[in-house]
Amino acid sequence: MAGRARDALEGDRTRDALSQYPHHVRRTLALLAALTLAVLACTSAPTGGTSPAPQKTGDFKQAKLDIAYSFMSDASVHNPTSKQLLVGALEAMKKEAKSSGGSDDVATPDFSSDTDMNGADFKKFAAAAGALAAKNPQLSAERLGEVGVVGMIQADPDCHTYYLDGKGGVKNSRNETPSGSTPQVPSGGTFLQQQPDQAGLQAKMLDGGIAYLTWHAFEINGTYRVTDAVKAVLDKAVAAGAKAWLFDLRANVGGNGADTMWSWFLNGEPTLKVAVKNGSAGTQTANKDLRLGPAYQLPIAVILNDRGGSAPEVFAAGLKENKRATIVGSKSTGCLGSTSSAPLGSDGSQLFVVQQEFVGAVTGTKYNNNGVPPDVAADDASAAAAATKVLLDKIAGR
Repeated sequence: MAGRARDALEGDRTRDALSQYPHHVRRTLALLAALTLAVLACTSAPTGGTSPAPQKTGDFKQAKLDIAYSFMSDASVHNPTSKQLLVGALEAMKKEAKSSGGSDDVATPDFSSDTDMNGADFKKFAAAAGALAAKNPQLSAERLGEVGVVGMIQADPDCHTYYLDGKGGVKNSRNETPSGSTPQVPSGGTFLQQQPDQAGLQAKMLDGGIAYLTWHAFEINGTYRVTDAVKAVLDKAVAAGAKAWLFDLRANVGGNGADTMWSWFLNGEPTLKVAVKNGSAGTQTANKDLRLGPAYQLPIAVILNDRGGSAPEVFAAGLKENKRATIVGSKSTGCLGSTSSAPLGSDGSQLFVVQQEFVGAVTGTKYNNNGVPPDVAADDASAAAAATKVLLDKIAGR
């Protein structure tokens, strides 16, 4: 009652104050007063415990980023921190916003150093990413989501960690431009196999009894096995009087069969330890049952450079660990591991993450992301000649 009486009194005072103005002025003033009251009612501070309106957020494909973050946290052998992954994603999204003429004015939250998925961290990330999306309507949700995933994987780089966008595009976590060249079959000698097969296998017997072999992929499928093809060439070379093996694996893109090939020249020795996120997954060894006979146990040189990786490095590292081969050339690319994958939604995109990496079983050398270092350094132009000299010296000393 008292409130209604007070409101009535205030209304009388207002009417008395307006009565001094002409009618059309009083009507305009009354309308302005009503509009002012409406605006004040909408913008007044909340009372009675009511929360303020939430900040406007935009779409950035949160579900895709959530899957990527969880998968990398669970799978990556490098044990990346929550901060490392989420800062990488958000900073990449902010950079994209700025480069597109938009705003990157969003604070980066303080994330934890947990090496497992942290729900509270992702919630803070989602709030910041949503605010960034709202400030940048010129960027589609698909674009922001993709940039975020790529920023996340580039914060934990590995040659086995990459993103497929579902449209045929590949985004690598390691952006490196190799400088090495492809193999050039040396002049002279006699071909054991001149026409390259489907794995690019060529072979030649060089002067001094050096059997030179090169191929561009460790290819194994339903109709072809590079291990069988290489073994057939070794047989021809032994029959022709081979005294040493020269494997030129520059620009070899990898595949399967490296463990079979190192077993030919070892006798059951340990080769590489398998590291996973939570420790060790055991040690790989040569298969004694696959060891070739005495005629094949000749000096070995392997030529590497930064153009190839994975299986050729595995083959070379296993032999190097046991001092069974001399590595010639330049340091390899450092891609010694294996990957697992996860779909990132219904758009066909996929994330591949390094799940294992290989460490020298004898020396403890970490080869993944570091490369296999040469025993004899040589540039691409002189590598074959340098390897030949190494082998001729070994032949002479036998």
